[in-house]
Amino acid sequence: MAASQIDAAGHCWCGGCSLQPLRVTVLSGAMGAAAAATASDVAGKGARPQQTLGRSVVVTGAGYWSGLENRVELRPAPAGSGVVFVREDLGGLRVPVSLDHRVEAASRTNLQAGSAVVEMVEHLLSALAALQVDCCEVGLTAAELPGLDGSAQAYVEAIDVAGIVQHEATVSPLCVAEPIVLEAADIRARIEARPPTTAGLSVRYELDYPGKPIPPQHYGAAVTPQHYRKEIAAARTFLPEEDARRLQEQGLGLAVTTADLLVFGPAGPIDNTLHWPDECARHKVLDVVGDLSLAGRPVHADIVAQRSGHRLNTALLAALLTAERQQQERAGSVVREV
Repeated sequence: MAASQIDAAGHCWCGGCSLQPLRVTVLSGAMGAAAAATASDVAGKGARPQQTLGRSVVVTGAGYWSGLENRVELRPAPAGSGVVFVREDLGGLRVPVSLDHRVEAASRTNLQAGSAVVEMVEHLLSALAALQVDCCEVGLTAAELPGLDGSAQAYVEAIDVAGIVQHEATVSPLCVAEPIVLEAADIRARIEARPPTTAGLSVRYELDYPGKPIPPQHYGAAVTPQHYRKEIAAARTFLPEEDARRLQEQGLGLAVTTADLLVFGPAGPIDNTLHWPDECARHKVLDVVGDLSLAGRPVHADIVAQRSGHRLNTALLAALLTAERQQQERAGSVVREV
């Protein structure tokens, strides 16, 4: 395994922390010819028709951070268009879903193209990716997507109402050929992508915050549309009571109550009950799915994460895209030499 280090913004799972510089170590092996051939073969077998919505549907609600109401309209889109946000309140400025458009933000995933910003996109993107909606235009009337109940359930229900239809064009996955590991030792966070044991994405998340009221837990699953609907979509975002209080003291989330998401006090969730004992770990799986969707195509890998957040998740995606590009360059070099 070869090791390298990159600078990344600091991971913070509680919203009240500022972004701090963080040293991330990337461990990866040089991709051999056999591994590259295997990845190419699996990617080819994993190709499927691109999909979009059968009709437009609307989800409305207020953003957690801003408190602003937003009307989110999910619309069918042509093959090859990917997922694109449209800021209707800014005259139709468009923000394509891509890792290139990700911008730093504490405890959420934001995108920006030019002057147009879209905030807290991970829950919607998770639902679209898990249900295999590749092409979708998302009209917005404000920057921040609705917080809803802190899960992706409302988006899944909206997608199911719209229905899913296939395009003739296909999409090929980003397929991991050799393990890549990212570690952030100073916050004891780690995320690893391994070659998939079967075509598709599986995610296992191990959660442990010593000194916090959220109990250690783990959850893992193959992320199929059926399993996501039943076991992941309804998992809600969470934070300790002390962090919720600090955020509101900063003027953030003033319209959010303890009934709107999972706020943990010493005795457990306040004004709320868990859907599952491991709901927090399930929500972290939901987040990983949403962050990896910035690839713009399906990701086929087995992911194992410990204490990873949005920054480490997307740093892993960057490493995967770099590894794929290097493999393609090496393959091209071999062809030219022949």
